[in-house]
Amino acid sequence: MLYLMLAVVCSLAIGMIFKYAGREGMDRTSLLTVNYLAAVALAGAFLAAGNRGIGDGLSLSPSLLGLSIGTGALLIAGFFVLSLATDVAGMSLAIGVMRVSVVVPFLVSWIVWNEVPTIAQGAGLVLAGIAFFLIAQKEQEPHRAVAGAGTPSARPETPSPAGHSSPHPLVPDADDLPDPKSVVDRLSGTDGKVFGVLALTFLCGGAVDVTMKSFEELFGADNSRVLFLLLAFGIAFLIGAAVVGWRGWRNGVWPDGRTVAWGALLGAFNYGSLEFILRAIERLPGTVVFPLNNIAIVILAAVLGVTVWNEVLSRRNRVGLTFAVVALVLLNL
Repeated sequence: MLYLMLAVVCSLAIGMIFKYAGREGMDRTSLLTVNYLAAVALAGAFLAAGNRGIGDGLSLSPSLLGLSIGTGALLIAGFFVLSLATDVAGMSLAIGVMRVSVVVPFLVSWIVWNEVPTIAQGAGLVLAGIAFFLIAQKEQEPHRAVAGAGTPSARPETPSPAGHSSPHPLVPDADDLPDPKSVVDRLSGTDGKVFGVLALTFLCGGAVDVTMKSFEELFGADNSRVLFLLLAFGIAFLIGAAVVGWRGWRNGVWPDGRTVAWGALLGAFNYGSLEFILRAIERLPGTVVFPLNNIAIVILAAVLGVTVWNEVLSRRNRVGLTFAVVALVLLNL
């Protein structure tokens, strides 16, 4: 149980670092690149020291190499959108969506490998879908009144996604119709951005799980999962390093010392979340480890988001997170 608790702590620490880095305006690409370099270095050191989890090694075929490259690309892309989602939607909602994305590999396994879900898992799939849409509904903040536009009680104003006052009342006078541009701005404003980023987080998180399922089905019998993940981490680093190097050569923008330090810390927690969950599975059934890990992360991320970062959860968000917890239980029955 200790290893399970440590895995939860590492996953929560990743979300906290993303939140802090966003507040401080750190460069995401550099942060994630250093993160994967640190994770690879730690994984290599532990594997060399203990030779644990090597199994039958890794026999690289063109198809396995292609899967490794795809997994590495999805890893860094998924972390990038997760960090962005933490900025625009908050830590609690971003992590909630990432965890509920487990429905994607469930659906793919059903369609591709004919793994028919149980009745409970089917209910969990439906509930997880509902949970995503409730979590992704980020309400706009109340809008301040404009001086001289009347009292708020007399003339309620249309909320603005940008946080600026709008002179148009909800029920305008005949000679005071809304500006068409303001309507377009509202339709393409903060809410749409939040939903889009959370949707990308959901898809990227699910896609990574699908690649892991593909590895288990196609290559797992003769290859080490630990080495496969190590290779995917290394590819994620190379992709990030290429972007950072090209940008530095072109624009002279290079990672500063603070970004490198926080990236190394992020990499330690990133590797720790994987290492401790693997150790927990060695000692406890997967049917215990995975639901407890996901549920604890969803609940504690919401608590930390509200108490530490002063995030505001709407009633829909709270219901969505509750549905997510129930869905995670059902999906593991």
